[in-house]
Amino acid sequence: MRETIELLFYIIIGSGFGAFFAQRLFEHRLNKKLFRFTKLYSDKLDILKDLFRLLVSAEKGLGVLLSQREPNDKKEKVEYYEKTVRPINNFIELYEENEIIFEEPIVEQINEIINILENAKTTHFKANNLEESRPSKAWENAVSTKQELSEKLENEFPKLKMKLKKEFQVRYEILSK
Repeated sequence: MRETIELLFYIIIGSGFGAFFAQRLFEHRLNKKLFRFTKLYSDKLDILKDLFRLLVSAEKGLGVLLSQREPNDKKEKVEYYEKTVRPINNFIELYEENEIIFEEPIVEQINEIINILENAKTTHFKANNLEESRPSKAWENAVSTKQELSEKLENEFPKLKMKLKKEFQVRYEILSK
């Protein structure tokens, strides 16, 4: 009888230690996964903030790009580029570097915005390259296309930006409900 009690005692103690260590191991793994998830989520929010900040800058650059002629002076040209094309390229670059973290609906929306930005740059550069052939028909068509695009995007681009902003806010619960 005494041997049975001792055996039961050792079994209880052993299973207690086993349960304790199993619980600690489980908690450790859970904490590791939770930390990893929290870190990834935090990093993702930082990327979202940077991406949206760059989108706002790209929108401003787009407005200038489509509404003004490129200057002839080299210094002014560099300033113009920094104000217009650089913000657009920065937005596209940050997105492309981080595209892997975005869900398909966001990827589609951002790709739509990027297509508009790339089309605007192409339209601007085409009109600018034809500036020397002013007042040719090709130049008139390029400038007309640039003006039409400018008018179209004046209304369309802010809507796309707002749609993306709302998608970010809802999907990542940026605003409390």
